Amino acid sequence: MGARKRGLTLFAVALTLATAASAEEVNREGVIVTRADNNLNVRTREGSLTVVVTPQTTIRETSGLLQRRTRGPETLIPGLILKIEGDLQGETITAESIEFSERDWRTAIATRAGTTDLREAIINGNTYVIQEEVTVLFASGSAAIGAQYQEQLRAIARNAASHGNYRVSVLGFADPQGDAAANERLSLRRAGAVSNFLRQTGSIEPGRVLSPSAMGEGTTAPGEAAPASNAEARRVVVRIVTPKTQLTQ
Repeated sequence: MGARKRGLTLFAVALTLATAASAEEVNREGVIVTRADNNLNVRTREGSLTVVVTPQTTIRETSGLLQRRTRGPETLIPGLILKIEGDLQGETITAESIEFSERDWRTAIATRAGTTDLREAIINGNTYVIQEEVTVLFASGSAAIGAQYQEQLRAIARNAASHGNYRVSVLGFADPQGDAAANERLSLRRAGAVSNFLRQTGSIEPGRVLSPSAMGEGTTAPGEAAPASNAEARRVVVRIVTPKTQLTQ
């Protein structure tokens, strides 16, 4: 029994060392695209990363050259430019510290406020015109975009500018199987994946893509027929829209 315990201990130590060796201390600068709980989807020059914010993560706001204030995780909002230090494993950084400027935070807040009313108007079915639409279906439990839908998304992105003063609405849905809260999180992951893909095509101005919305299970987009099966319910609806009141040219 003693030999077995020593063997298990040595295995645990080896596993810990291997995990530590695979982690890389990095500094990255990027912009928050979406947020789900304590996971940030951040676009950097090196590509998209998931940034994990833990209770040990130090979050600071800078003002001027010398002023630094400690802030809470609630200040980390989509559109915020930040600097991240932490351990990189694969495409995930566990953040040791996050820093952003007060000016960038104010800009993100203003941008968010400016798009919230418009996004709600689109989701709630207020007066607007749907110019184009694509529905992306997903496998059960997955947020991966199938190859058959990627070209459709590239095509709608290439054509978006032809509609003048447009916006892009991205609504994520899940089927009713399983836990409702988990399904809502999954619907946000799906919407976030499609939103990121559209932004990365280079054909759409990032500011014209509204923040992805989690619609969860058992709901539909305004004017959309209810899905006929669970396979049809696992979807993201992408719409190029031009609201008559707010987006007239």
